[in-house]
Amino acid sequence: MKFSLAVSLTALVAAVVAQQVPPCVDVCFRKQQACPDEWDLKCLCEDEQFHIEMTQCMRGDYGESGECSEEDQFIARILLDAACGA
Repeated sequence: MKFSLAVSLTALVAAVVAQQVPPCVDVCFRKQQACPDEWDLKCLCEDEQFHIEMTQCMRGDYGESGECSEEDQFIARILLDAACGA
């Protein structure tokens, strides 16, 4: 049972990774200042300020123009979890 769940989750992650990053997520990434290097996985995975800034922007807090749909926010979380090995 656990094995089949793991296989299903792996397939889901692969399908999501195959998609393009949602445009609103890209907008928010470019606005945040905590982790300017998109290849710095240590920062992307561990920096709390990065996660705060991205969450606020994707939710559209403070009138940010990068407001993302719930689906796009979910995709962003899956991509980050996959990159960070969560």
